[in-house]
Amino acid sequence: MDKHAPMIPLDEALRTVDRTLAAVRPRAEAVPVRRAIGRALLRDAVSRLDLPPFDKSAMDGYAVLDGDERAQYRLIETVPAGRTPAERLVPGTAAKVMTGACVPDGAGRVIIVEHAEEQGDVVLVRKHSTAGNICRRGEDLRRGDRVLAAGTVLTALDVANLVACGITEVDVAQRVGLAIISTGEEVVDSPELLRPGRIMNANGPLLAGLAEEYGMQVLGEATVPDDEQATADAVRAALEAVGVVVLSGGVSVGQFDFVTPALLRAGLQVHFTRVAVKPGKPMTYACGAGKAVFALPGNPVSVYLMFHLFVLRAVARMMGVEPPVRLRPARMAVPFRRPHAERQEYVPSRLRPEGVEPVEYHGSAHLTALTGVDGFFVVPVGVEGLEAGDQVQFMPRTRGWR
Repeated sequence: MDKHAPMIPLDEALRTVDRTLAAVRPRAEAVPVRRAIGRALLRDAVSRLDLPPFDKSAMDGYAVLDGDERAQYRLIETVPAGRTPAERLVPGTAAKVMTGACVPDGAGRVIIVEHAEEQGDVVLVRKHSTAGNICRRGEDLRRGDRVLAAGTVLTALDVANLVACGITEVDVAQRVGLAIISTGEEVVDSPELLRPGRIMNANGPLLAGLAEEYGMQVLGEATVPDDEQATADAVRAALEAVGVVVLSGGVSVGQFDFVTPALLRAGLQVHFTRVAVKPGKPMTYACGAGKAVFALPGNPVSVYLMFHLFVLRAVARMMGVEPPVRLRPARMAVPFRRPHAERQEYVPSRLRPEGVEPVEYHGSAHLTALTGVDGFFVVPVGVEGLEAGDQVQFMPRTRGWR
């Protein structure tokens, strides 16, 4: 990274990602709906059924004709869920129906079992109520109604709704392929390789796990030494198979930070190398031929935050969906001070009934600090301190697109 390169505002950096990927269009594939969790719909999903598909009882009870209110009825049949009535209701008759069972034609209401008593084939009513206790056909959805809009990233709840509507297959965006490259001769993947000066490679598993949580397809993980040519070769090889490459480490201004020149050597256009955000200032972004490369700082808290701010944004664009809106208003539970205010800062924090408060945090290498956090509160550029009760933006720690 050029230490003299301009440090651009976060909003400008995010707009750059949007602009450079605006022409990318998702590739479609049809998949069984049960396998579509985490995938983005490319077309509106339209119900194939009325919901409910028939008039059904909302309670265990006795179905009677509309307007036929009396003290007792003759019981003509019992209808369990999954069967249709065999008898017709006439004035003075009732059919016992189970919750979810189809009610006879003409039924106006169901008298719940708690308000009645059976004596042989006679139903004695102890109490009439105004509740109908019948779910009418199509009152939730009609055949042809839109169930979910194009651009929805499907959750388990979405899939259940689609199945309930008779939808068994959906057109979705292909999974975005992602490759992970950890840089530095100090990172190792096994404790047996540790010695003074070496550390475990936490960034690779962190990025792989996050990518899987958001439905991406991790197609490669590699570790490269601090070498410009080796890094360029690794990036080129990864871009042959995936649409997004994420590197960690090697993007600062040290003597052995070779990632930015390696990206140029790989034929990519580097758009920015410094962003006014903390942690994560040396965040670097490059692209070429509709593919994106993110070179993240080496400290794992920076990796976690930059993944959520930048990588997810690019992947959303490639999937044809809007990036998730994470921020929500909150209030400070305690005062907060910082010595410098030239960057927008994301502070690891917990939610308390009285507001948000920072956790004990030793800097962007302190990964274990994130194990107990609920998210990050945001301190804007130019703000050196906050008081208890001040309103802030809070980015919750979440899993998945919503």
